[in-house]
Amino acid sequence: MSQFEFIKTNFGEPNFELFSELPKKLYKENSPRFILGHDPVETFLEGLYVLLKDGEACGRFAFYENPELKYNEMPAACIGSYECENDPETSELLLEHTKTLAQEKGYKYLLGPMEGSTWNSHRFSSNNDFRNFFMEPYHHDYYNTQFQKAGFSVISDYFSNLDEKLNVDTNQLEKFEKIFTEKGAVFRNLYMQDIENEFEKLARFSLEAFSNNFLFTPISVAEFVAKYKKIQAFIDPKLVWIVENKSEEIEAFIFSIPDHFESKKPPTTLIVKSMARKKDSSFRGIGSYLAGKTVQLAKKMGYKKVIHAFMIKDNASRAISDKYATDGGFYKNYSLYGMEL
Repeated sequence: MSQFEFIKTNFGEPNFELFSELPKKLYKENSPRFILGHDPVETFLEGLYVLLKDGEACGRFAFYENPELKYNEMPAACIGSYECENDPETSELLLEHTKTLAQEKGYKYLLGPMEGSTWNSHRFSSNNDFRNFFMEPYHHDYYNTQFQKAGFSVISDYFSNLDEKLNVDTNQLEKFEKIFTEKGAVFRNLYMQDIENEFEKLARFSLEAFSNNFLFTPISVAEFVAKYKKIQAFIDPKLVWIVENKSEEIEAFIFSIPDHFESKKPPTTLIVKSMARKKDSSFRGIGSYLAGKTVQLAKKMGYKKVIHAFMIKDNASRAISDKYATDGGFYKNYSLYGMEL
């Protein structure tokens, strides 16, 4: 009979390698897992836990306590960086330990996978039928089954749509651009020469624009800037549109990035990663316009496909995406899990 043992570690501690090296045992050497994984962040991190079987690491998770995170208006803990071998006994022990930790700390709900907040990596893909695109973490499909068997249920569905037609109504776009311009809208791209201030400005806007989103918790401007600076080298400023009013206040933006995971160079797939509009903006319909403008620009620049990534079910972005993702457009879906303790 196997002997199991849990150990707790953290960044820089002696047993940290047991945690960090486990994916090398669970994935093939050339796996997309090692291009962009779901790894822990220090913000809100309570600890990193490793399950040993006969002295060898076989499972892991990160436990987070975000004081702002609530589900059903009650405090919730979350787990991220989940990795586990494909064994029911191992996953049962591992996830039972996550529940015990949350209960001992007095939480009503436990959510996952989530690296502390929705600003970081969260959700599992429900299938790996298609290759990963840029900024999409990879993991084993069976993690969904392990969570479900442990008593977790889906609390939110997310989708990525694929547009291979790139059809837009040019006359309609021109009509709406004229209307928005007459109302005082100023359209511009990202200023790479002043990128620090640009990221800070987008951070402050995003904190307000996304504040009503599901499971929203605030992030510091410095953290936001640090996240985007990590991918700065991959950003094409022509693909980031910002709409300001005459006072140079952001009213809306759309952030797109080439699919740098694509083997063909330059990439022929564009990813629409984020889109937001000021809650009380007078530019009604600006989100739909920006989506259409992006598709139009992508086609002009030689892109063949556009992925509208990580949209939560039933939100405005999903409705806009469905308008442009022709022939159904569905590409991938993802799940975020939770349970009442």
